[in-house]
Amino acid sequence: MIHQIDENKKVIDVISIMPEYFESFLKVGLIEKAVKSGLIEINIINPRDFSTDKHKRVDDKIYGGGAGQLLMAEPILKAYEHSLTNYKYKNKQHITVIMSASGKLLDSSIAEDMSNYNHIIIICGRYEGIDARVTDITGGIEISIGNYILSGGEIAAIVLIEAVSRYFKGFLGNPESLKEESLSGDFGKILEYPQYTKPKVLKNLAVPDVLLSGNHKLINEWRAEKALKKTAKNRSNILKIKGNAK
Repeated sequence: MIHQIDENKKVIDVISIMPEYFESFLKVGLIEKAVKSGLIEINIINPRDFSTDKHKRVDDKIYGGGAGQLLMAEPILKAYEHSLTNYKYKNKQHITVIMSASGKLLDSSIAEDMSNYNHIIIICGRYEGIDARVTDITGGIEISIGNYILSGGEIAAIVLIEAVSRYFKGFLGNPESLKEESLSGDFGKILEYPQYTKPKVLKNLAVPDVLLSGNHKLINEWRAEKALKKTAKNRSNILKIKGNAK
């Protein structure tokens, strides 16, 4: 069945052999709210449903040798084709993302760019990864969420969905929040400044006087200074990149 859907609606299809990973994620917080309101449609597509093997097998040994098993291309590509043909847009825009430890490192700029697409297809690896022909055939962009190894791409896909969805129009109750968050908005993609709420004093630690002054010029200057210091301490590489870009 082909669905004619609202051009403004965002559709995210996740191709994964472990759909259970996404059950709780889709039932809480802003993601649940966005799904219920119809802003986003998130579908989990299991390649096992497209396997021709009687045991629904989707992996096999690696050509050339090597430890572990590799996800086969055919079940994933059939799931991918199902995703492509299941939705009909007047002006169809889709992007394919393959979660991979060897991919480009996810950042706020990539997330914001991806949010412009109506249809995002995310392919999750498992075991030793995915047959390389999946990337070649789909033209997918390989994305990593960090310089470490996970057992599969499901958790990484959840991180990606969370990061991208925040840029969808209507997802955040207050879109101004994006302007003040770490690595995005008005602070020039540096880390966010320290923030405080009640009580004013906690275990002999007081909220900085400037934040109680009501002087927004001084508050903004304080926040900018603290943001730079925090970035220099925790992510000095960001400042080096910004400096080289000038």
